[in-house]
Amino acid sequence: MELESESINAYMDLLVRGHNCTSSEKAALIDSFAMTAIWSGKSPRLKIKPMEHEVVLGIINDHHHWKLAVIYPHGKRSLLLDPLGESKRDIKQCLETTRAFMRNKGCKVSRWTCGTVQHPVQTDSTSCGVFVLKFAEKLLRREEMFFQTNPTAINELRREIAVKLLLRTDNLSDICCYCGEEEHENDFNWIQCDVCLRWFHQLCMQNPPPEKAFVCPACVY
Repeated sequence: MELESESINAYMDLLVRGHNCTSSEKAALIDSFAMTAIWSGKSPRLKIKPMEHEVVLGIINDHHHWKLAVIYPHGKRSLLLDPLGESKRDIKQCLETTRAFMRNKGCKVSRWTCGTVQHPVQTDSTSCGVFVLKFAEKLLRREEMFFQTNPTAINELRREIAVKLLLRTDNLSDICCYCGEEEHENDFNWIQCDVCLRWFHQLCMQNPPPEKAFVCPACVY
């Protein structure tokens, strides 16, 4: 249920690439490993030139909890969005670490500020990754920071994230998404999930009726 760093970084890369293809205001991404190091006061080697971008986004792993940091180089400000809510201590830490990052990049940081924006709050213990990805998407699109947070809505967001990542990965059309094999020794029939559109051996799915809608085990939950 908890999103891992590989999924977080891959999805953030998709968001930033998509934004840069459609907007003249370019965005840049600091991956979660480097952003977590920055949050800890370290200075990882990054080739990024902040002043060439309107916004720089990075997701922090703070004791297995995801937070989103956003830097606006030309606005001399940063934002912190924590799915559980931002403390004054964390806002101060975001101010100090993002300002130090910009200073290390040779940028002027006088009158640097840090704040947050109003956003939905996480009510469970596992969906922080989903929240920060949605925060980033809303900020890049300049949309109102609102989305449904009930369990059904959060599961739907998880499914959207998974499907987008799957559709942009290697070609898996010849592989059963259950057993990972191209061919089944006893079955040459395939069935497609009506939700995520992935293909499975019918035998791996215990031969569901072909005349009925089929939803794979991952999409059922």
